[in-house]
Amino acid sequence: MQKEATATLQDWEIELLNIFVGLFDSFGVPKSVAQIYGVLFCADGPLTQEEIGQKLQISAGSASQGLRLLVDMGAAHRQSIPGQRGNQFTPERSMRRLLGYFLDAKMRPRMRTGKERLESLRDRLPADNMLARKRLESLLQWQNKASKLLPVISKFLT
Repeated sequence: MQKEATATLQDWEIELLNIFVGLFDSFGVPKSVAQIYGVLFCADGPLTQEEIGQKLQISAGSASQGLRLLVDMGAAHRQSIPGQRGNQFTPERSMRRLLGYFLDAKMRPRMRTGKERLESLRDRLPADNMLARKRLESLLQWQNKASKLLPVISKFLT
């Protein structure tokens, strides 16, 4: 976050934004998007794109792009303002919905490609490389267990 942004954000808001940056980073979400979510989360009510841009000292394009991603992932909701051109945005505050999105949109695809890569590597290994085969089989077992656990976790969260 730029130094100027601290003038419009209180200390507790800055700390929460930093927490969201760390959490969202774990799922590959850009820092600016996490900060936008944090501003929405801390707000007392809906915010416009312009208000978010001012609080974070970011361009209208960056705010628009970040909000679009948050709306697409279900982390923010767009509301029309009767009689005005712009929209207002509110955060999704349900941990279940947010984690459900991250599991479905981020973890499952990575699990699939990880399994494919491990199987491809196993198929290319020389038959006599027992150490590598043993390690790959161990990772494939981990992957298999995680694949069985994800639907349970997802069902529990929704």
